[in-house]
Amino acid sequence: MMKRPAFKAHLQVSVIPGEGVLLLSEDGARALHGKVYEELVPLIDGTRDADALADALAGKVDAARVYYALALLEKNGHIAESTPEIPVETAAFWHGMGIDPAAAVEAIGCVRVRVSAVGKADAAPMRAALEEIGFFLADEEAADFETVVTDDYLRAEIGALNAANVEAGRPWLLVKTVGHELWIGPLFVPGKTGCYRCLSLRLARNRPAHRFVAEKNKLPDPSPAARAVSPTTVSAACRLAALEAAKFIAGAKEGLQGKVLSLDVRTWNAVTHDLLKHPACPACGEFVSAKTMPVELKNRRVTYVQDGGHRTQTPEQTIKKYQHLVSPITGVVTMLSPVHNADGFVHVYVAGHNHAFKMERLDFLKRSLRNASSGKGMYEGQAKASALCEAIERYSGERTGSEVIVTESFTKMRERFGEDAVHPNDVMRYSDRQLVERVDWNARKSKFNRVVEPLDESVAIDWTPVWSLTEQRHKYLPTQLLYYQSKVSAACDSFYCMGCSNGNASGNNLEEAVLQGFCELMERDAVALWWYNRLQKPKVSVESFGEPYLLDLIGYYQSLGREAWALDITSDLGIPAFAAVSRIYTGPEERILFGLGCHLDARIALLRAFAEMNQMLGLARGGEEEKIALEDEETLSWLKTATLANQPYMAPDETMAAKQREDYPSLYTGDLLTDIGRCRRIVEEKGMEVLVLDQTRPDVKMPVAKVIVPGLRHFWARFAPGRLYDVPVQMGWLDRPLTEEELNPIPVFF
Repeated sequence: MMKRPAFKAHLQVSVIPGEGVLLLSEDGARALHGKVYEELVPLIDGTRDADALADALAGKVDAARVYYALALLEKNGHIAESTPEIPVETAAFWHGMGIDPAAAVEAIGCVRVRVSAVGKADAAPMRAALEEIGFFLADEEAADFETVVTDDYLRAEIGALNAANVEAGRPWLLVKTVGHELWIGPLFVPGKTGCYRCLSLRLARNRPAHRFVAEKNKLPDPSPAARAVSPTTVSAACRLAALEAAKFIAGAKEGLQGKVLSLDVRTWNAVTHDLLKHPACPACGEFVSAKTMPVELKNRRVTYVQDGGHRTQTPEQTIKKYQHLVSPITGVVTMLSPVHNADGFVHVYVAGHNHAFKMERLDFLKRSLRNASSGKGMYEGQAKASALCEAIERYSGERTGSEVIVTESFTKMRERFGEDAVHPNDVMRYSDRQLVERVDWNARKSKFNRVVEPLDESVAIDWTPVWSLTEQRHKYLPTQLLYYQSKVSAACDSFYCMGCSNGNASGNNLEEAVLQGFCELMERDAVALWWYNRLQKPKVSVESFGEPYLLDLIGYYQSLGREAWALDITSDLGIPAFAAVSRIYTGPEERILFGLGCHLDARIALLRAFAEMNQMLGLARGGEEEKIALEDEETLSWLKTATLANQPYMAPDETMAAKQREDYPSLYTGDLLTDIGRCRRIVEEKGMEVLVLDQTRPDVKMPVAKVIVPGLRHFWARFAPGRLYDVPVQMGWLDRPLTEEELNPIPVFF
């Protein structure tokens, strides 16, 4: 029982005669009903103990009821021990946070705080703010807590402070006092939160333009972006930071441990950004050597089939689970926003910067869907989830240094592992002629249709194991082929392989990712056969699918002066694959759009094709070519020059009957593992094998897979012998194989 109970200072207590008592606070109100409270509450003023209160009410309220009421008030957090030595306002502040004021004041007074300034930030306002709140300032190494003020969180000197604090196990707070957007936090707690190294890796990744300027000007580090300084904003940042330090020392439950608070003084927009602790961080993580593990897949029941694919969770569930990864400061994904939502039909989202492509020219900053990960769908939720998941997929495909690596020449790899060491061109499929003419190809500055150097089989390069679902053992592929922008080895800068996103996919589980990656490989293969051989394909009767959204969407395109249709481009693999196509039917420029889709479920494949075409719609509306990046000249050239007359394979073959919904038997079972097994059997019967690399990142925890099937064709310009020439003849689409010179001279440009 308390010695001298009093109502907590943040509460306003009002007796309502004949009814009870009302407790008011800035968070709301609480009613206490009964005569006992009407009589007892006015006496709880911090001058009496429980017995004195019971004595004062003798003859009015039974003592047992008084003691019981006091116990309930204490249990419910309404009363606390009286602290007359602490100003009421101060006591109210701590009581409102659920913290004992006396304990808070004592804890703050016992902590020695060191202040450090890095860059062009001034330490004096921070020191003044800390002293004002009651901290004892100290400069010695034995300080209990450190506050670091800076003008830029990527100042190199901060790394040394982080190392010292991690080694000492000392919590510390980072603050940016310069700029229109003030940053407070994270409050780093060694062993509990991520450290500064975890933060700086994210920040550096999320500033490609700053990194680009530094590289072009041969600067060791990017220059600080923030320059604006006002004494008022500096003071505000320091005072808020001092308050955060006080809250932490006092034991507040909520705070900036592992979080950054950004406060934009132009708009007063305040956002908290979660910092993920990276398990493999070189500064604070636990080093665990990478292990070569088999890929083990499980049966997964499909529960969502409305849009985008076959999934085990709804798009909204996926967004909720991974939304915390979106932040321009600490995020794996810098932003997630709609591009356009035209009359409820066209849903497209973009998510951050697409790290599958490096920023190499200033033109890269211009608007282009390929400069960001993008998502599409019949519904907004699917488009948003699709963009978010693609951005996470791209992040997971970046090389981190924690991968399993074998560094050997191809010759020695073959000596050690035999045919299990796979030549990279068995996957990429460049022709000998392309390799010889690579300088001419690359002079076109295409972001996608680049030609690599021929592999020097005597040069040691990095290899990474991938799991063969077909043979149930590991095979080896060059690491440069499997990850974006990866060097071929630490000692070699040669461009032997082009890492790309073909076959990469994320999902709610690994099985979702593998199936989606598989479908993408089969889609690209089907497109390559159709596109480069310029095959006219049968029309698809969209009406026969009975999907109101598609009919409404075609009507919307018609309102824009466009006609739209679908082609069946299904290959010899038999998995439904479609191209949705649209053109302007009046005027000199047809601005042909197209989108692609492939899935065991023909309905999903068709929806995906139309949804992907929607992604191009914003770039193709009249008068908007200035929004298309100069980096994307291939897209612009296509939109301005392609017509059905000069690209007849974009039109349906009118001599063939339109494909109906009933022409596509159900190939899916409702179980992801079983469906993956069907896809495996289809390609294995063609003499190919299925390889899988698990790219799931431990800091993100969204399953990501890269699926590789050597022999299937990318839809980029890769002209080696094989399926590209043989299948059209085997299927009766051509009388003879085309020569390389006869292939479509326009490569697929996305």
